[in-house]
Amino acid sequence: MHTQDKFAKLNVLAIAGSLLLSLTTLAPAQSDAVRAIYASAAIVPTNIPDIRTYAEPPKGFNPATAGDVELATYGFPPRPDKQADPDRYSSWTQAMASAKIRWNGELKAVAGAENGSAERGTVPAISSPLPADTTPNGPQYQSNVNAAGVILTNKLTKWNAKSSFDQVESIMSVSKAQAPSSYGSCTYDYKEFSFAGIDSSYGNLNSTFDTLTPGLQGGVYGDVPCSGGIAGTPFYYAEFGWMYPLSRGFAVNPGDVFWAFVQASGGANGFVYLEDLTTQAYASYSISTPGIVGHNVDWLVFTPCCTAASDPFPLANTSAVFFDEASALTGSGGLFDAGSQASSTLILTMFDEGGGGETEYVSQGSGGYEGKYALNFHTTGCASEGGCTPK
Repeated sequence: MHTQDKFAKLNVLAIAGSLLLSLTTLAPAQSDAVRAIYASAAIVPTNIPDIRTYAEPPKGFNPATAGDVELATYGFPPRPDKQADPDRYSSWTQAMASAKIRWNGELKAVAGAENGSAERGTVPAISSPLPADTTPNGPQYQSNVNAAGVILTNKLTKWNAKSSFDQVESIMSVSKAQAPSSYGSCTYDYKEFSFAGIDSSYGNLNSTFDTLTPGLQGGVYGDVPCSGGIAGTPFYYAEFGWMYPLSRGFAVNPGDVFWAFVQASGGANGFVYLEDLTTQAYASYSISTPGIVGHNVDWLVFTPCCTAASDPFPLANTSAVFFDEASALTGSGGLFDAGSQASSTLILTMFDEGGGGETEYVSQGSGGYEGKYALNFHTTGCASEGGCTPK
């Protein structure tokens, strides 16, 4: 699929060389120039429209020692500042050392995820339709029917090169997906997505239930297929995309440790880097989008909407999912973390729309057991034990 010849590589190097000249003559604009390379150097098409990937790096290429332009040219995440951000730098260095197997396979649509609750291309701002237990000076708690996790928000309505969230990342576990322990028979697949993202949005389902639609995001998912009322053998993949439909890449395994890095390379383009730190497989993509605002970043456990006109897919029982090194940046270099206790932070809990109570919740905090960069997710209630019913 990814045919590459010497002319394609020469084109990549020519683009990088032209921008490198601008970097040497306009040092203050370095960040913007490097960000532009992530969009312009992705000239290798994939089988999915609006998604491109990067030329193979030369033999012996070492991303841990490569320069900023080289990293962008071959689709590796930018190097964090070692002095200003030693934790992110350490995680990045470990990930770059583990990036050994470049995956260039065919992308496939995630089954079922094309039936989104929000129209592709819209970017509504996060609202607060179902607040609960809110406090004036702390995070705001909200409920919905298909997402649990943490969202950091701002008040932007259009892309701002300095103030918009433009990077988000996390290490996450790939947890075993299964049907609830006493599920009986199934009607639809059980699904569970874990991802970091930018510009997720709320939609309203039948004017009654709130659902979440991912924006630009990358992570992993597990799927327990249902056939003839029987839950089958689960499968696991790296996944990414802009809203719906989502795309799946290389296979992962329960028990693996996975790193997702997501970057908005300007308002109309996104960059996603995915790496299984356990198997050392990695891939990176540039995604054309109708417009990124950077009004929020998120770390979520999610199930897509919808199986029919009104029902999200049933949530797979993963017992527990762990996120670490969950951090985000703005264009001006402002560093944020998933343990934020600001009033602009939203903590989401997933509920069963049929009245079965909580199905997924997140433990979040700025210190102690959670730590400001760590999140613990728990499957509970009917999603764990069985008994969830459609509305």
